Amino acid sequence: MVTLIATGHNEQGVCNSNELYKIIERIAPEVIFEEVPPNKFAAVYEGTCEDSLETCAIKMYLKKYPILHFPVDMEIDDITKRRFREDLSKISFIFNDYSSEYNYLSNQLNFLSEQMGFSYLNSDQCRELLERKHFLEDEILQSLNLEQLTEAYKAWLNFIDERRNEMIKNIYNHSTNNKYEKALFLIGAEHRRPLMDKINEFEKNNKLQLNWKYDYFK
Repeated sequence: MVTLIATGHNEQGVCNSNELYKIIERIAPEVIFEEVPPNKFAAVYEGTCEDSLETCAIKMYLKKYPILHFPVDMEIDDITKRRFREDLSKISFIFNDYSSEYNYLSNQLNFLSEQMGFSYLNSDQCRELLERKHFLEDEILQSLNLEQLTEAYKAWLNFIDERRNEMIKNIYNHSTNNKYEKALFLIGAEHRRPLMDKINEFEKNNKLQLNWKYDYFK
């Protein structure tokens, strides 16, 4: 079984590394798949790269339970990563500035994550909010009709799509070649629903099947 848990990368309120550690301990995985690129993995666990909420919780867990854990994200060089982050920051600023509803939804996501934690990030309520945000993004882009902004947004979406495909491929490659009873996949909340859809499609096309658990909090 592979349990998928949506997380937030930064500590806020009850969405924090201590609470995530408790969840990991309850699941008691033999393997953890991480949203970390292989070229950054060693640096993170050697302490030379800043921790995310997830890696902080995993480090706490590994001190008590020395299990296997693997990076499954796509490798990306620092320059490209920095460019994408700068573009995303500019795009997010424009979306929030242009649409009061979009700004409200962004604030709601942060507030509800802070107040309700991981149960919210894995809920239908969160999924619906994120889907509404994506709908508004398309609507705003059409209204503004700025070619450079649209191209930057499309490049970002393509990059995210490639990352999701790579993570799925790496999990199935590992699972095909290694036996385990329980695994855990920690992923940012914005990836949860798209990954679930991609996993279903991947299994249909490749005739591979893992026992996924998406509803841990229900």
